Amino acid sequence: MPFLALSRSAASVAALCLTSSFVAMAQPAAAQGDPAPVTVELRKGEVLQVIAPEAREGGLEARRDYYRDVIPIAENYGFRRLGQLDVEQKVVGEFDPGAFIFFSWPSAANAQAFLDRPDLPEIRARRSDGWSELKIFDDLVEEDTTLILDPNKDYSIVVAWFDPANPGDYTRYLEGIEPAVEREGGRFIYKMRNPTLETNANAEVAPGQITFVEWADREGFARVQKTPEYLAHRSYFASGTTRFEFYWLGVTGRDR
Repeated sequence: MPFLALSRSAASVAALCLTSSFVAMAQPAAAQGDPAPVTVELRKGEVLQVIAPEAREGGLEARRDYYRDVIPIAENYGFRRLGQLDVEQKVVGEFDPGAFIFFSWPSAANAQAFLDRPDLPEIRARRSDGWSELKIFDDLVEEDTTLILDPNKDYSIVVAWFDPANPGDYTRYLEGIEPAVEREGGRFIYKMRNPTLETNANAEVAPGQITFVEWADREGFARVQKTPEYLAHRSYFASGTTRFEFYWLGVTGRDR
């Protein structure tokens, strides 16, 4: 679809505009108890943008300058912050982001209008001063969706690159283990299928899917791995992917 071409460039610039989010990753706040749940409202036709930033050491001032220049511009086109999950543990993967941050554009047209601004290439070129790596994933929302990010829950994110020889095996794996996931206190809350990807430092092929799962407790997935459903379907995970990243996350500011 036309949006996929534009989002790889446009989304990245606008999505980096959160002063509070990125500053918080550079300097953790003192624990003050768990925050309130975060409601993320997605509407059909919007563009969901998930940003995974790896801040550059010594780049705080550059990031602040970038926010100052880009935030007002992006907001004029309807760009907004929705919520954030902080990475609490990297399980698998070389990339080490501080968070996965949720943003949106009202439509692909709004994102395109932002991209068409003649002053953006110069601003975009400054990103490397603030971030050692930055991954920007975009997805066109296909139906109205409400996500409640609960500070009392744990969240896992799996970024999976499909094996082109077995493109349906990963989906078969997820569908096969879903009853066990639900039985052990988990639920799939969102799947970004075939998202576009823009990176800051290293050119990279976009993943086939990003899967967000909410858990009553972090041990839930360990219990799933002992179930008959998992044992019967785990081979499809191996045959269906060439690479994956796995992270445990929590709502920003929770006391854990």
